[in-house]
Amino acid sequence: MSLYNAFRYNYGDLTGSSLLIDIGAHATNLLFVEPGKVFSRSIPIGGSSITSAIAKEFDESFTAAEARKKRGGFVSLGGVYAEPSDPNVARVSKIMRNTMTRLHAELARSISFYRAQQQGNSPQRVYLCGGTSSTPYTSEFFHEKLNCRLNFSTRCATSLVTDNVMREQIARSAHLLGELVGLALRNITTCPMELNLRPASVVHAQKFEERRPFLVMAAVCFLANNT
Repeated sequence: MSLYNAFRYNYGDLTGSSLLIDIGAHATNLLFVEPGKVFSRSIPIGGSSITSAIAKEFDESFTAAEARKKRGGFVSLGGVYAEPSDPNVARVSKIMRNTMTRLHAELARSISFYRAQQQGNSPQRVYLCGGTSSTPYTSEFFHEKLNCRLNFSTRCATSLVTDNVMREQIARSAHLLGELVGLALRNITTCPMELNLRPASVVHAQKFEERRPFLVMAAVCFLANNT
């Protein structure tokens, strides 16, 4: 919901159907956005899925596999592209491509479900975000598979940056900050999607505490006028 609010705040002028692919550590969240319509789905495939596959392939710990992935991992381009000179790096890249292929299969099923069951339209544009989306050649992989315009959702994270912050540095990590921007928007504007899970009794108690100083002052004024 936070990511949706950030997207609507920054890309409210868009028409047609948009798809946000938020690839996190443990899951990938899909967000289909059209004027007057939103649909989300969570897929249990993320960066840790890649790390687990690497750990199994190399028979090593999860920590060692994570370090191997970050050290030289990238999504293999497949086809006739030349493989890396290091055979271990080539193995890692193929593992990462296999995991991304699984993710794409779930993504394709989600798009079909959205069109058939939710009467939605095929995405005209796709935005990548989340930590795993910065893996080298991830955007090229999805561009090849989805055959549509692909972007990183940088505007979601840079619109609320003050002048005394290094904008270029923030822009490099913008794909990680969409949810934070969505949370920040709650304090400055009315968001398109709002949810409050506090019980009614808690809300009533908080409102009473906010009014307590005024009630005390009213009581003091009443006593002062009658003495």
